Amino acid sequence: MREILKVENLEVEYKNKVKALKGVSFKVYEREILGIVGESGCGKSTLALSLGNLLPSSAIRKGKIFFEDKDIFSLKEEELAKLRGKKMNFIFQSPYDSFDPIETIGSQFREFLKEKLKEKERIEKVIHDSLEKVRIENIKEILKSYPHQLSGGELQRISIAFAISTSPSLLIADEPTSNLDVTVESQIAHLFLELRNLFALTIIFITHNLELAKVVCDRIAVIYQGELVEINTREEIFKNPKNPYTKFLVNSFKRLSDAS
Repeated sequence: MREILKVENLEVEYKNKVKALKGVSFKVYEREILGIVGESGCGKSTLALSLGNLLPSSAIRKGKIFFEDKDIFSLKEEELAKLRGKKMNFIFQSPYDSFDPIETIGSQFREFLKEKLKEKERIEKVIHDSLEKVRIENIKEILKSYPHQLSGGELQRISIAFAISTSPSLLIADEPTSNLDVTVESQIAHLFLELRNLFALTIIFITHNLELAKVVCDRIAVIYQGELVEINTREEIFKNPKNPYTKFLVNSFKRLSDAS
C-alpha cells in the first residue's frame, strides 16, 4: 500500500515551554482512515496544524513531515499554498468559523475554486457535484444563503464539499463532529466513509470520541500528554490494547456502552 504521509520524531514546544508533542512518529497509507484519539489538550490539534505547517511562528518544532515525499517543513510559502487547499485539505471543528459571515456560500465557494480551476463553467459544475456528493439538498437555495441562515450540520457538509472539490489526496478532519448533535454527528461520520470509498481518499480523523473512531477508522493512534502511546488496527485497539492509557479509554468506552 502506498505511503501518503510520514511523520518522523515530531516535537512541538510553545513559548511557555510546554511541549505539546513529544517525538511523535507514524505513517498514513493510501485510502486509509487513520484516527487520532485523545483527551482535550493532549496535542491532537497541534498535530493537525503541524501537518499543514500551520503552526504559529512562536512554536518551536523539531522532526520531519513528508507528504507524498515532499518535506513539508522545507517548502516555501508559495509551494505550501499550492499544496494546502488542493492536495491537502482541512475540515475544522466549528463549521461557523470556516465561513465569512457577510458573504454567501456560493460566492465563497467560487472564490475558493477561482485560482484552482480558472474556467467559470468548470467551477459551477464542481460546486454542484461536490455539494451533491455530501448530500446537500436545495443546492440553488444553499448557494444564495449566508452562513447564519444554515444549521451546523449543513455548514459542516458544505465544509466537506469545499474540501473534496479540489480532488485532494489527503483530508485532515480536526474534531469535525464535536459541535454537532448526536444524530448529525453520526451522519457526518458515515459520510467520511462514503467519500473515502467514492474518491479513494486518505483521511486523518481527529477526535476525542472513541465510539466514532471505532466506526470510521481503519487504524487508531492514541495520543496522551503529547506522546503517541499506541497505534494499531481498530480491532486490536479494542480487543487487545497494550498501553495503560489505551486500556483506560477502551474500558471507559465499554462501560458506557454496557450502561446504555
